[in-house]
Amino acid sequence: QFFPWLLGMRNAMEMMLTGETISGEEAAINGFANKSFSEDIISKEVEKIANKIAKVPSDIQAINKRSIHRQMEIMGMRDGIRAGTELQALAMHSRSTRDHLKELSSGLKEALTKRDKDFGDYRTKDKD
Repeated sequence: QFFPWLLGMRNAMEMMLTGETISGEEAAINGFANKSFSEDIISKEVEKIANKIAKVPSDIQAINKRSIHRQMEIMGMRDGIRAGTELQALAMHSRSTRDHLKELSSGLKEALTKRDKDFGDYRTKDKD
C-alpha cells in the first residue's frame, strides 16, 4: 500500500476503512499527487512539466530517481510494500473479493456501479 506513505497513517486509514475517494484537488492538498489541474488546462500544464523534465540530462535524472528511491528504501518503504502485497494476496482469496470478481466477469460498468453506489462516488453521484 502506498497510501500510508503518501497520505499519512490517519488519512490512509480513513480512506481504506470508509471507501472514500478523493478529488484531484484533495489528492494534491494531501500529498497523494503533486498538483491538480482543471480539465481545460491539464494538457498544457502537463506539457510544461514534461518540458522542464526534458531539460535535465537523462543520466542525472536516473541518479536523482535512484537517490529518492534509495531514501524511501532506507525509511522502510520496500518492506511496507512487500507486507501490503502479501495482505492483498490474502484479500484476493476472501469471499468478498471472489464475489466481486464474479460480478466483474458479468460486466465492468455494472460491477463498479454496484460496488460504489453506497459511497456516492463519481460514477453514481447525481450530476448537477
